[in-house]
Amino acid sequence: MKFLKHLTTIAVAIAIYAILFLVALRQKAHSQVIDSSFYKWTVYEIQENELDYKKCYIVAHPTKMDTDHNSRQKPYVMITRFQKDRTEEISVFGGFEFKLSSEIFVLVDEKQFKLLSKKDIAWAKTKSEDIKIISAMLNSSVVKIRSDSSIGTYAVDEYSMKGITRAYGRMREICK
Repeated sequence: MKFLKHLTTIAVAIAIYAILFLVALRQKAHSQVIDSSFYKWTVYEIQENELDYKKCYIVAHPTKMDTDHNSRQKPYVMITRFQKDRTEEISVFGGFEFKLSSEIFVLVDEKQFKLLSKKDIAWAKTKSEDIKIISAMLNSSVVKIRSDSSIGTYAVDEYSMKGITRAYGRMREICK
């Protein structure tokens, strides 16, 4: 009798797990998918479900870093394309929380741009500024980004633009 009761409990548990597993399979996970890579640039796409518009983005990590911050996460620069309205924006993750209300300096060749920071991400001030920065990046070989942390440290990151043109073209192709 005790054995039969134990067997029934196991069978019910297996049935519950099977149902939960089948429900999980029916729901599409909305995770990012790596589409391709071009030198230091990786192309990603994400779509919440089949009815939603895609978001695509390209990401690169620094090829050189100069910092006095000793517990920094891996920084990156990213260009995101929103399929819905076909707009693009640039953002920078510094690897630490930025100094409150600070500006992040982006040097593309000899042209300097300023991004506004919020916590650990920085963005262009306007959509037209996004367009100018992205255009400059596409025609450059190196971009340097200077930022200050909330604890008084700094970072100067250098990004190679090798591969950005192909990655950018692929991003625009998959997020038309």
